[in-house]
Amino acid sequence: MATHSQNILLLPLLVVILLVLPNGGAAASRKPAFLGSYEPIENPQDAHIQALAKFAVRRHNKDSGETLVLTRVLGGQQQVVKGMNYRLVIGAEGYSGAEDLYLAVVYEMGWKNYRELTAFDLIA
Repeated sequence: MATHSQNILLLPLLVVILLVLPNGGAAASRKPAFLGSYEPIENPQDAHIQALAKFAVRRHNKDSGETLVLTRVLGGQQQVVKGMNYRLVIGAEGYSGAEDLYLAVVYEMGWKNYRELTAFDLIA
């Protein structure tokens, strides 16, 4: 029979399982990801993802001399590396007012407050 002190020692483990593991430690409904593989971004409207997209457009404008305006984030993927890579499919308008779609890749090391635009390509 477990003593009260043993139960107290198991409590932090239970908290970690419930907070860190998907579905509170229950079997995941999708296959496990490989370390370093890209995973879908579940909520493109998340404030952090929106901030990354705005950063990508601003940096592209600065580097290219264009004046694109972000219209939306359609989706994307994220990859854990030494930091995070984000591949974002974004809509942006230029002088014509027509929306074009771009693939922006942003590398971020949040603990260093560092972001770098590594690609910004017209896709449609």
